[in-house]
Amino acid sequence: MDKRTIIIVVLLAIVLIFWSQIAQQLGLVKPAPSQPPVTAVDTLETPASHPPITTDTSATYDTSTDQSGQVSPTAPAQIGETVPDSTIPEELMVVTTPLYEITFTTYGGGIKEIKLNQYSYYNGKEGAVVLKSADDPVVPDFKAAGGSYSAANLAFSTNDQGFSLGESDTPRKISFVYDNQKGGKIIKTYTINPDHYHIDLDLAVEGIETFGFERSYQMAWGSTPPPTEKNIEDDYGQYKAVVMLDDYEEIDDYDNGVMNQQLMGFTRWGGIRTKYFAVVMIPRTRNADGMKITGQKWDALIDQDKVEVRKISVALEMPIANYGTTADNYTIYIGPIDYNRLEEYKIGLEELASLGWKIIISWFSIGIIWLLPKIYSVIPNYGIVIIIFAFLIKLITYPLSRKQNLAMARMKDLQPKMKALQEKYKTDPQRLNKEMMKLYKTAGANPLSGCLPMLPQLPLFFALFTVFRTTIEFRGASFIGWISDLSTPDPYYILPVIMVIVMFVQQKMTMTDPKNKMLTYMMPLFFGYISLSFPAGLVLYWTAFSLLSYAETLIIRKTSSTGGDAVVVQDAT
Repeated sequence: MDKRTIIIVVLLAIVLIFWSQIAQQLGLVKPAPSQPPVTAVDTLETPASHPPITTDTSATYDTSTDQSGQVSPTAPAQIGETVPDSTIPEELMVVTTPLYEITFTTYGGGIKEIKLNQYSYYNGKEGAVVLKSADDPVVPDFKAAGGSYSAANLAFSTNDQGFSLGESDTPRKISFVYDNQKGGKIIKTYTINPDHYHIDLDLAVEGIETFGFERSYQMAWGSTPPPTEKNIEDDYGQYKAVVMLDDYEEIDDYDNGVMNQQLMGFTRWGGIRTKYFAVVMIPRTRNADGMKITGQKWDALIDQDKVEVRKISVALEMPIANYGTTADNYTIYIGPIDYNRLEEYKIGLEELASLGWKIIISWFSIGIIWLLPKIYSVIPNYGIVIIIFAFLIKLITYPLSRKQNLAMARMKDLQPKMKALQEKYKTDPQRLNKEMMKLYKTAGANPLSGCLPMLPQLPLFFALFTVFRTTIEFRGASFIGWISDLSTPDPYYILPVIMVIVMFVQQKMTMTDPKNKMLTYMMPLFFGYISLSFPAGLVLYWTAFSLLSYAETLIIRKTSSTGGDAVVVQDAT
């Protein structure tokens, strides 16, 4: 490896290490806010200075009464409404499909719990992933009067029961009605789609004047999905509010541990994302006028590790008339951040996949997540798929690699002549440069040709890093033995060690300048160190690619030595 190649590799490593700082300077990501002091607690309980953003829905049905004999709610006062008596029993309806299990409740006329049947935890918990906990408020929630009126505080009625749907069954509806006994009603009708990760909601508010609503209402999602991954700190680090205004935005701005933002403008959709899952509310009748985001974060000790816990709530701002009836339709996506699945909605939901810089890297990422699952459908082991992928990339880049190897061989043969020129013209830099260029031209060598073939690998490398770290297809994908999850680092560092050995042998074989001997030892160690935190899938790819490159170099050298690509260096002095 010549000096310029080493410089390119070093720059790549520096970019990888300081990517977050570089991205902040370029404006690609927003700088992380300052962190509040660590609060040592043993559970996910919120510190006293940061009370939970969720409310106790059971308090809504408090039976205490005031002197007038009316029920006294513990929730904020409502507009001309009385909280239902606690004698109204809660009814639960469980709806199951091959993809999820949803528990509906008449308390709030919405969703009490959501489980994804095809995804499991990787943080020690058992059972299906829960995207909406039964301990959080009912969602989606109809709110008005700046949020002081909440349908979660109301007892709805229904004539429907729970049911199960098969993948080929037709969608089925379930409805909830709240009647204020003054001519006003709030009607929520959900359509369950058995073969998609979304439900449809038809909302109707009749007799608006009897409620006292005016100007706007909110469609709110006040439940943060629980963490699902083994590395809880990394999982929480991906918790963000997401919104599609003119462009896709991820909101992660906290001020002293509190987030409170009001976004204005036509809003196509908004929601909450975690590392691998998302909940998104999509207005279908009309765009929202904006979105309100509230959230909190605080430090907690979980299993003796400091974890920054996050809670986020979002609410779409929707206009409403002062009288008559308002009706809006929503699609609510509740499921994995799967690029191919999200792209089918044709409204920009695939932006949730965060596949890298749109101009270059995202295209490589899209190609990777298109090709690898197709290979996996034939060979159901993503470790082997990655090795096959490395082989395909090596075939594609073979012409460039061949050119690189031959250029390095020419440069190595030129070393004695270059050294002679340096000695001869050491006091005349301009003449030295002229003679060096003449030598390169006569020998048919290009000092940059050893570096240029590496450039196409850079966006591919960044794309692979993004895909293996954030794409749900690789979540929990195993290879062999100790590598049970290619999306997380090798727990025993075996792959990084193998990679270091392969890189050392390869560099030692391709070294053209003895002065670079120290770098031959240092570079593999350096790359091995930074790869300790890389996803195992990325390290496996790089190791396989390096092994293939080593074999390729042997073949090219053998071919060259037999006359296939003879390297001829004429005397240019």
